[in-house]
Amino acid sequence: MVEQMVAAGSLRSGPWLAAFTAVPRHLFLRRFFRQSGDLSGWEAVSDTDPGALEMIYDGATWVTQLDNDPHRWQNARGADKPTPGTPTSSSTAPGLMALMLEALDVHDGHRVLEIGTGSGYNAALLSHRLGSTLVTTVEVDPAVADSARASLHAAGYTPTVAVADGSAGHPEGSPYDRLIATCSASTVPPAWIDQVRPGGMILTSLYRDLGGGPLVLLHVVGNGQAQGRFLPEYGGFMPLRLHPPADTGPLLDAALAGTTPPARPTSLGADLLDSADFGMVAALRLPGVASIGFAPDDSGPQRWLLAADGSWACLDETTLTVSQHGTRRLWDEIEDIHLQWTQLGEPSRDRLGVTVTATGEHRFWLDTPDGAWWSHPAETATT
Repeated sequence: MVEQMVAAGSLRSGPWLAAFTAVPRHLFLRRFFRQSGDLSGWEAVSDTDPGALEMIYDGATWVTQLDNDPHRWQNARGADKPTPGTPTSSSTAPGLMALMLEALDVHDGHRVLEIGTGSGYNAALLSHRLGSTLVTTVEVDPAVADSARASLHAAGYTPTVAVADGSAGHPEGSPYDRLIATCSASTVPPAWIDQVRPGGMILTSLYRDLGGGPLVLLHVVGNGQAQGRFLPEYGGFMPLRLHPPADTGPLLDAALAGTTPPARPTSLGADLLDSADFGMVAALRLPGVASIGFAPDDSGPQRWLLAADGSWACLDETTLTVSQHGTRRLWDEIEDIHLQWTQLGEPSRDRLGVTVTATGEHRFWLDTPDGAWWSHPAETATT
């Protein structure tokens, strides 16, 4: 696993190479889930199953909890068919973990706060690099925290494991030199900025229902402000419980039950929403808008955009025609954002940055903080 990460370029420095070599990932994945072959649900896997170690060390992300239910694994273990459920905790792909830890630029003596303990593997890596006394990790789910704490102790590490709402950070241990979030927040919580010293750094992923995987490395300026650039790599995580994903099922059901307006042609395909650069820009520009792929029995694949106010757009991916309904014309918005993006030279994702002000406003910019592109006021950044 380590050799693969080195070859891929995600693992570069000696201290992190030593940490990934020393910390046994299987101690943090005693139980996990894999998706069934027919994608109908999840199968429970034990680390004692044939082939389990190969799975654990193949570098993938593995789901460790469904629907916030600590009993689901045991129930699934005895089931004769895949169990349904939505992932609510996981062990992140080691390659992405390495990429983020390298970007965090920690040094000996740094105090680090991790938001989202999960399996505890990342906290173990930090503890190996810095020493357990300098690492604090926060987990909202008591059962997940207890399991992580046991795994950490089994591996020989004793960082502070706090059960709390991650959006509030952990003020008892502040100020920190670095904060790393292995969950996503739709906006950067003010507590994170307040608890990191001026000159310190915050690495997090901004959650959007459209995806985009926006990993941003912020430098804390002081006085409640921080700013920084987005990384060139994709990094998507489960959202904080405070920022739950949109419930798209009822929105899609309501859209399908209504009358479909006349369609019009469009020159943009659904693949643009999944592209590395424009996909991130569109996701950041449209907080609260979700996307669903849908294939009716009587037609080809469709891509739906759904907003909380009931507005929707449906792209027929075969005919490249779009229907829209509601107070917002969501596909028109996509086309407008795409036009701006092309007029700016189709900038790559790492040319974008964000400034978080003391009032919580998020100002997104291109190349320099002076190159303002758009902003989200604090009160609307999560809507």
